[in-house]
Formats: sequence, C-alpha cells, structure tokens
Amino acid sequence: MSGWRESRYFQLVVSQARDFAVWPIGRRPPVGWRAMPFAGTIQACGRQVAELTSVARAGEATRPLATDTDISLIGLLRKAAGEQPDAPALCGDQLRLSYRRLWESIDDVADRLAAAGAGPGRRVAVVGDRAEDLIGTVLAVLATGASCVLCAGNRGDVAVREARPELVLAPAGPAAPGGWPVVRQSWRGVTGTLWQAHGRDGSAASVPLVDEPEPSLVVPLADDAVGVVWRGSQLTWLAGACGLPPSGHGDRLSVPASTDPLVGTVAAARALLTGAELLLPAAPAPGEGGRRDEAAGPARWSLRIDRDTGATHEVGLFGFAETAMVAAVPEDGALTPLPQHRWHVLDAGFGSVPTGEVGELFLAGPMVAVGYLDRPELTMARFLPDPLGAAEGSRMFRTGCRARRLPGHRFALVEGEAAGASGS
Repeated sequence: MSGWRESRYFQLVVSQARDFAVWPIGRRPPVGWRAMPFAGTIQACGRQVAELTSVARAGEATRPLATDTDISLIGLLRKAAGEQPDAPALCGDQLRLSYRRLWESIDDVADRLAAAGAGPGRRVAVVGDRAEDLIGTVLAVLATGASCVLCAGNRGDVAVREARPELVLAPAGPAAPGGWPVVRQSWRGVTGTLWQAHGRDGSAASVPLVDEPEPSLVVPLADDAVGVVWRGSQLTWLAGACGLPPSGHGDRLSVPASTDPLVGTVAAARALLTGAELLLPAAPAPGEGGRRDEAAGPARWSLRIDRDTGATHEVGLFGFAETAMVAAVPEDGALTPLPQHRWHVLDAGFGSVPTGEVGELFLAGPMVAVGYLDRPELTMARFLPDPLGAAEGSRMFRTGCRARRLPGHRFALVEGEAAGASGS
C-alpha cells in the first residue's frame, strides 16, 4: 500500500467511561462509543474536550479512589511480599534487599510523604538515577494514593516543571530543584542516599489527575518532554498469566543494562508481583544510558529468568512506552501478540487491510496506556476507539509504524516507512 492519505477532519466521540477520542467522519463509532455533536481537526477536537472537561470539573468532585486493595497494584505487591518476607527482592553490586526490608523502607517513606502533603489526587515528581532507590520511592508515592511522575534523563527539570506536582522528590544536593525551595521531609534510601521532599512556598499548586480512578505512574518518552500515563491496573496484568515465562520464589529476573530504563520498570513490576528477585543491572557509564533515540519508536528487549533449579529462560519482547513496553513476541521475523492483546493493520480510513497487504499498525489490550499527561490533543490523535475491542469503550494505540498483515494472527513491521499519525 502506498500514497498514504488521511482526512484532516474527524468527529469527536466519547465512551461510557467519559474517555474522548476521534473517529472518521461518516463512519459509525465502535461499540461503547457515541458521536458527539462536534467535528473538526485534531486540535479543534482537543480544545472542545478541554472546554467540556473544565466544565465538568467545576461542578463535580474528584472520583473516589478504588478501595479494594486485594486487586490494586500496591495490594498485590504487598500480598506477594507477605507470602515470603525474608526472600530476596532486589540484588545489585553492593545491595541484597529482602522483601521485608524493602517494604519497611516503602512504608516509612510513604508515611513521611503523607505528612508532607502527598495523597489521593496529588502529583508527586521523582527525580533520580539509581534503580534501587527509585523503585522504593516510586512505590512509596503510589502507596500514599498519589500519582507518581517519573522525571528521568537529561531534561528531568523540564519534565518536573511541566508536571506541576505537589512535591518533588530527589537526592539531596547543593541546590534545591528550581521552584521547590522548601524541604518538607528527609530520609535515607535503601542505598544510604539522602533523599528530600521539596515543596513550594505558600500554598501548593499541583494539578490533580482528577480523571484517574486510581493512582498512576507517569513515565517519560525518550525526549523527556511528554509523559505517558500508566494506570496501576495496567501493571497488575503482569502478576498473572500474561504471556511471559512463569516466575516466582527463588527465580531471578534481569534485563540487559543497555535497554530503555522503562524496561527496568516493567521487569521490576513483574518480579515484585510474582515474588521473584530482581537482579539490578550495573549503572551505565556516563553517556551510555539505555534510552532510545526515537521519542515514540518501538522497543525490542529481552527478559531473562534464572530458575532456582539452575535452568535459564529468556524471552524476546516488543512494545512501546504507550503499551508499557510489552505487546508482542518476535518469532521468525514476525510478531505475535501477547495474550489478551490485539493488533490491527488498517488503511487511512481505519478499515482492515487484507492479509499480505501493508497498512498502519494499531495495538490494543490490557497494557495500553491512558494517554499523555496534560496533552489531550496528542492523546486523541494516538489513542482511538478499538473497532474489535473485547469490552465496550476499548481503545487502541496508533503506533505510527507500517506493518504487513500476516496469516495466523501475526504481523511484521515494514522498515523504513512510517505512517502519518495525525497530531503526533
């Protein structure tokens, strides 16, 4: 397929969960979505959504957070730790931490953060580069019910400003993060590093994630300027039969040190949710970080599991930051979606192309992110209604990649040719 052409104008659609998206004008929206009386460019639709949501926020209270800790991310993590408190959780060059010690540290930091103002509906930014400390700090933020904005990379200060958090957590240094001069709490991380919670002068001006029904983790794309919102319920999928090799007590999980830092986040979630040990990679030398060059390109990585029996299992994976780094498994030059994931190869009108033909790749399933932090236009351009979704109101992620539809529910990327994802 060549000569990709796409309409500039779309109709605005809304799901039963009040998620907004765009869909081609004149085509019936998928099940669970209904057309709004508005159409225009992506930018015009985004302005309309901003106006609609601002009116709703003015008259409605923030939605209550989920209280069923048995199925929440933090609840499942605590359950896995409680089943084997003395088993190793994290292992690095100079560190071997048990689940008991890890959660003692998490609970201590969570209490300090709650006293400093963290809690449901709040944003807390975390800046740092040591995985051992970051894991505990991020989980402590989520344990308070707040949403955690992970600000990593060379432009972390820009990410902090754009996130507009209530608190900024960072290792102590000679200067406080710009704009957050007040130290509200201090503590020692698991590596002995002194951390501080910084706040603003006077009343705080954070922007709550009022549309989120649960605490979220906001991770940076490769350029650090745009944050992708991962709900906790996305990561809880990693606790079960998600298509990754089984893991549990006595197993050690690891990823290559050269991979994207977000890969380590997913590997940590899989390890700690299943009671396995996470083998931390050695810190990269200056200038050798694992971040990808493309802001929204695919990641190919591998997860290694060393069994307590001495056997080793390694699996290759494919995904995007917008799908929590997992979506499919590479096999013989093709890609096979993980369980519960769906893929579509669509033409410019969002219609399926025949087997053997090339179109744009869309991914759907439990690991698809909520969207981009405070970027409604970009979110609508890249997250659209899923026409074959298993649940009403399902969404799919527009990858911007070209792919060939293959027999047997597989697909292959077409290298060197990108689809024109509008608004990206």
